[in-house]
Amino acid sequence: MKKICVFVLLFAVALSTFADDALVLPKGVFRTYITGAFAFATQAFDLDGDKQDLDEESIRIFNLGGAVEYGVTDWISAAVQWAPGWYLWSSFYEATAADAPLDTATVNGPADIFAGAKIQLIGENAPVANQMFRLAFAPGVKIPLPSPDWQEEANDQAAGDPWKIFAADKHTLGVGGRAYFDYILNEMIYINLFGEFIYFPIAKTYEDVGYIEWATVQTLKGLGFPYPEEYEFGFDLTLEAEPHFEMMLTDGIRFGAGVPVTFFMTPEPKVDGTAQTDEDTYLLTVAPNVSLFLMKFPVPLEFKLGYTLPLLGKNELAANILVLQLKSYLKFW
Repeated sequence: MKKICVFVLLFAVALSTFADDALVLPKGVFRTYITGAFAFATQAFDLDGDKQDLDEESIRIFNLGGAVEYGVTDWISAAVQWAPGWYLWSSFYEATAADAPLDTATVNGPADIFAGAKIQLIGENAPVANQMFRLAFAPGVKIPLPSPDWQEEANDQAAGDPWKIFAADKHTLGVGGRAYFDYILNEMIYINLFGEFIYFPIAKTYEDVGYIEWATVQTLKGLGFPYPEEYEFGFDLTLEAEPHFEMMLTDGIRFGAGVPVTFFMTPEPKVDGTAQTDEDTYLLTVAPNVSLFLMKFPVPLEFKLGYTLPLLGKNELAANILVLQLKSYLKFW
């Protein structure tokens, strides 16, 4: 049961938006995102990397996120991204669970927010001008939102109401950054390499990680036994490669397509300084997507549709994800 909870927590990464590139916004341009994602899984990768059935039921999640970006200069963009954003609905049930039935359990709630700035060092309008390569870095911070009140969740569970079995995200401070590199083959094709490293420097109270951890601590406290106090996540690492194609269909309408291959991993978390054996994770996915950019609308709009497929993993959901994204562009001066 604990493993499945870890799957759901780390699954937040898989619900992130599509592959990013080393482009930045022109000075004075705002770009907003609205992203909806529906994910479902009937299997999970176990600690040996094998797929295991999730008993009789599936895990289903719907998430709605968003972002705002602004072109500070022609080679620096600032961004606040909430993607994944809010888990509005989820169905989380393991039919053969030995503990309480989970037919009313959810992972609903907010994910954390990323804020940062993308600085393009090499590019058409960057300090190092180049039309074949683009290179950008984005230092940033994960801003934690509040965790659920686990006593309240326990009360809801006892009353038969929907209750949260795990927090929707880590809900602890993260610091790090992103790196982007584009190799431009011609005006229609480029290859993007992307990496993100987020380190979580502050240990979280063990009983604040999830309902199961909270309940464990309450039981041990009631029996007068020692109980775990600190939980350290370590870091998140994401690496991605994407061949990207785009072409003008007609004047003012651009078609795009990409096939990002993404690798995500976390180390073994630590409880009171001790690494938890075999609780590290990794996930390899492929996520083909297509887009349509309506450039001559009064408010230019870009629609993007993608589908994520799991390839390999450890301690992660083998989830399929359907994502629809809408971008809009505004310039006020």
